[in-house]
Amino acid sequence: MNPSQTTIILIPGFGEYVETPTFKDLKVELEGQGYSVIIPAWPHYPDDLDKYSMTETLHSLREQIKELQAQGKQLILHGNSMGGILAILLAKEFSPLKLSLTVTPYQAGTDDDLAGKYKDWKESGFREFTSSRYGTLKIPFSFIEDARQYNALDHIADIKCPILFIAGEKDTNVPWTTVKKLHDKATEPKEWHVIEGAEHRFQHQEEKLKEVNEIIVDFISQTGNLKSMRFPILLSG
Repeated sequence: MNPSQTTIILIPGFGEYVETPTFKDLKVELEGQGYSVIIPAWPHYPDDLDKYSMTETLHSLREQIKELQAQGKQLILHGNSMGGILAILLAKEFSPLKLSLTVTPYQAGTDDDLAGKYKDWKESGFREFTSSRYGTLKIPFSFIEDARQYNALDHIADIKCPILFIAGEKDTNVPWTTVKKLHDKATEPKEWHVIEGAEHRFQHQEEKLKEVNEIIVDFISQTGNLKSMRFPILLSG
């Protein structure tokens, strides 16, 4: 792999933005190794939330990737949270060199979610979401209605490149068992990590963010076999 000919696309999750702390240090580290790094914005966020959707973002990312491939660039995709669903769909379509995923669900708005954490959102028609950059925003339920059509479990087995899965042991938004369902359906080669004490918003846990970034950078720079799976002992039951 030639870093100078490789572009890494870091896809933010729901409510994240180009300058998100999730990718700030990671971008610097990867660029220091000679890679070109792109952090794309989700279209219409936060200015026109009625159009904010996974479908619009997929369309935008496809156009960016087609342009990069026309320039002869090789690709590595990374997605955080819902951005991981987008990364999986794009990896199936564009065959990157590698794919890495952090705290990624297989689907937003599953039936269980609609009966649980999305119930109030569905009933009110919107969700108040507090962004560290933009303050309080009202996200229409149309976002979830759109997102439900994308189930990464239907696509993960079709991806042939090496895949990295990172889950958070204390993640209550996307439990590690949810991420594990994606891992188990993926084909080899694949690598699995559960970060002890990490929450869904691990970017606000300085030591956890550093650990996650080290794993991602190591995965991208590997040229041999992937590491064996790692579980915290406390998850053995």
